[in-house]
Amino acid sequence: MKKLFVLVAIASLSFATSCKNEKDNAVETETTVDSITNDSATVVTTTTTITESEAKAKLDKAKADLDAAKARGDKAATEAAQKAYDDAEKAWNDTKAALKNAADNVEQGVKNTVDNVDAKADKAKEDINKAAKDAKQDVENAAKDVKAEAKEAGEKAKEGYNNALDKMKTK
Repeated sequence: MKKLFVLVAIASLSFATSCKNEKDNAVETETTVDSITNDSATVVTTTTTITESEAKAKLDKAKADLDAAKARGDKAATEAAQKAYDDAEKAWNDTKAALKNAADNVEQGVKNTVDNVDAKADKAKEDINKAAKDAKQDVENAAKDVKAEAKEAGEKAKEGYNNALDKMKTK
């Protein structure tokens, strides 16, 4: 029974781990740009999908640009670089949070699979025990039937023997 349980658990875990997402871990981020020109407002919203490595690379680049702007002393460039750095940091944090959520979901799925395997193993154990009890009862019933038939056959043989003896005596 333990071997069966271990086999089912290994099969379930290998199935769960083999169903990985082949895409690089990606997170969607939204960027909104507002521009007001001649009393008209234009709102442009773009949705981009970035991977964990891309988000980290953009954060590192934004940090380098910010450091370079501060070193030059260019106030406008520093402000723009700071905004770019803040956006990249937000994207990086969003990516990390999304990956953590995905990892938590996978972990919960594995736990659910293990729980299901445990439940199935318990059910299989109960079914095996019931089948063993049923088989034992069937064997006992068959043994009783054979015993009764053997007793009846013995009685018939005894009766036949006695009849044969009676016939021999009368001659």
